[in-house]
Amino acid sequence: MTLPRRPRRLPGLLVAVAAVALLVVAPLPAHAHDELIGSDPEDGVVLDAAPERIDLRYSAEPLAEPGSTQVRVVDPTGAEVQSGDPEVVDNGVIQAISADPAAVGTYTVTWRVVSSDGHPISGELTFSVGEESEPVAPQDEVDPPSDGILPPVATVVWIVIGLVVVALGGALVAVLMVRARRRDGGA
Repeated sequence: MTLPRRPRRLPGLLVAVAAVALLVVAPLPAHAHDELIGSDPEDGVVLDAAPERIDLRYSAEPLAEPGSTQVRVVDPTGAEVQSGDPEVVDNGVIQAISADPAAVGTYTVTWRVVSSDGHPISGELTFSVGEESEPVAPQDEVDPPSDGILPPVATVVWIVIGLVVVALGGALVAVLMVRARRRDGGA
């Protein structure tokens, strides 16, 4: 007499594992990096007098760790006129400047910040005092952010999720192999 065969659960289990794996490894919606959304003075504006500070506004709050935010302001003669360290306030960076009132022409503002997602972003803008002139290029670029900036949180989360999925997959394969050996009489 033969015993009725037990229904196989393996196909259903594999479908469930595949469905969970697809949900876990499905791509995240695309996230744009933070960006400069405005400045005071505005890019390209002509002012009557040099401002006392530059106010840069971003789409999200930049990191405030030392070295992660840098602003350089070059006057029409090529002299750097930023004063002190930039200050992160909410979604903005404020850089004090001490410009020579007699320096008429175009100023160049070069900035680099580490955005809220951990990626460095940078850019340049100009404004003029009295009249426009040919901007004087800074001698070198703004220094890159200091080492030690943590990777974006989303990247770390996806690495951990990937490791968990691989571990669960390995455990599932091991359990299925043990069951198959027991069913086949330990061969």
